[in-house]
Order: sequence, then C-alpha cells, then structure tokens
Amino acid sequence: MRLDRFRRPSAAVAAAAVVLALGACGTSFNAQTNQRYQAGIGADLRDSPVQVLGAMLVSDEDGNATLSATLLNKSGTDQRLTDVRLVSSDGEELELTSTSPEDLVLTDQTARTLGSVSDDNEAQQSKVYTTSGVTPGLYYTLTLTFDEAGEVEIYLPSVVRNAIYDDVAPAPTGAEEAAEEAANGGSPEPSSTTGGSEDEAQ
Repeated sequence: MRLDRFRRPSAAVAAAAVVLALGACGTSFNAQTNQRYQAGIGADLRDSPVQVLGAMLVSDEDGNATLSATLLNKSGTDQRLTDVRLVSSDGEELELTSTSPEDLVLTDQTARTLGSVSDDNEAQQSKVYTTSGVTPGLYYTLTLTFDEAGEVEIYLPSVVRNAIYDDVAPAPTGAEEAAEEAANGGSPEPSSTTGGSEDEAQ
C-alpha cells in the first residue's frame, strides 16, 4: 500500500514534465521561426503629436534607399509636413528627394504611409522620399518638421532590400538619375529636397 501511494504522485509529476517539455519545444522551435519579424525592425515613436511607426530606410546594395514609415496624426489639428532631414551617426546630412514638391498634409486622426510602391501616392496624399549613400545595418536620425507640432525626431535603422519590402518603392539608381538629368537638358528635375533646396533654387 505504501508503495502505491508513492507511485501515483510520481506518475503525475512525470506526465506534467512531458507536457511542459512539449510546450517549450513548440515555443522555441515553431513559434518564432514561423512568424515574420518585420514589425520589430522599424522604429516607433508614439509619445508625439504625430506618431511615427515602422520607420526605416530600405536600401539596395549600392546605398540607394527609400524612407518607409507611417505617420499618424494624433495632435487634434491638421499638420503640414514642411521639412524632412536625415543625418548619419557621424553627423553627415544626406540629401532627400521626394516625388512631389508639395508639402504633405495630414488631417487630424489620419495616417499616411511614406515610401509606398503604389503609383497612386498623389491620390492617397502620400509621398516617397529617397536618398543615396546609406549603409545597411547602420542607424540614422530622421527629423520631421510640422507647421503646428514642430520637430519630431526618431532614430531609425537601415535594412537591405529583399522580398519582405516589395511594397516599398525602390530608390532610383545612379544610372537612372543620370538618364533623367540628360532628358532634362543636363539639369535635374526640380523636386522637394532637404538641406535648403529653396535657397539653392534662388
């Protein structure tokens, strides 16, 4: 009788150990490997009147990169994006070129995605910002300036373009930029840039 009393608890403990071991295996080997980690790559800034979500630079092997981010206006008023600046970790400012010279306007409680591959960015009231000289794997400082909310600064990573980022518009290569310049008579097509482009135009 005494032997039976000790065997039953031992069997229960062994069964519980098997269940725990199987659960641990499921978590370690399947849960993480079967899930995309894309959401964790981009940088988020939520404690701001205009939130910045999933911000990153998607770069090709030559350093031509597209800014990808979602801007969410939670300020209680419309916001106009008047300036975008990108600075490397060593303090070098990278020139950003956009698809439209017009300021991006975010109405209150709306979101806009920057860098979308869609051909309908104008209808969606969004823009694509591209740059060159980016080193994948490094972090950069992005400063967005709004007419009402002021400056919003975020530290964002640069990643190598692959199939995960097919919905991000590709940045023009050096050859494409040269062809565009030649088609415009040797001068680049006017576009919205950072770093005092208005002063240069004058």
